[in-house]
Amino acid sequence: MVQITDKINIPKEIQELAEKKIESIPDFQEAIKKYLERDVTELLSLILAGAIKLSASDIHFEPRDENVRLRIRLDGMLQDVIILEEEVYHFLLSRIKLLAGLKLNIHDKAQDGSFSVVFSKVEIEIRTSALPADYGESIVMRILNPENLKSIEELGL
Repeated sequence: MVQITDKINIPKEIQELAEKKIESIPDFQEAIKKYLERDVTELLSLILAGAIKLSASDIHFEPRDENVRLRIRLDGMLQDVIILEEEVYHFLLSRIKLLAGLKLNIHDKAQDGSFSVVFSKVEIEIRTSALPADYGESIVMRILNPENLKSIEELGL
C-alpha cells in the first residue's frame, strides 16, 4: 500500500540511480528527463533523491509565463536544473501538497507544512512552503538532512 502523507520511502531503484549516476547537475538533468514520462510519485522521488545526493539545502519550483523552473541550492547558490512543463508541475504541486499536509484548494495564500523522506536508511525532514506568485504557486522544499549538519567545532566557532 502506498502512503499518501507524512513519510515516504524512496524506492530502491531510485535510490540506486541517485547513488550511482547523479554526481552533478547535468547528471541530475538527464535522470529527470528520463523520469518525466513516469508516474508523478516516481518523478518527485527522483527529484528528492537527486537533491539529497547532491547535498542540496533546498529545492525551488518557480512558475513562469509558460513553464516552471526547477532549481536547487548548492553551497548557498541556486542552480538551475531543468525547465518543466506546466502540466507536469501541476501534478507535482498536488503531490507535494498532499505529502506536506497543505490544502489543495488554497492558491492565494502562503502555506507551510512538512513530511519526511527515508533515503539510504536516513530519515530526512522536508519543510515545505507554497507561496502565491505571478504565474501560479511556487514551492520551496527545505531539506533538513541530519548527515549534512556540522558541529560548532567543525565550523571553527
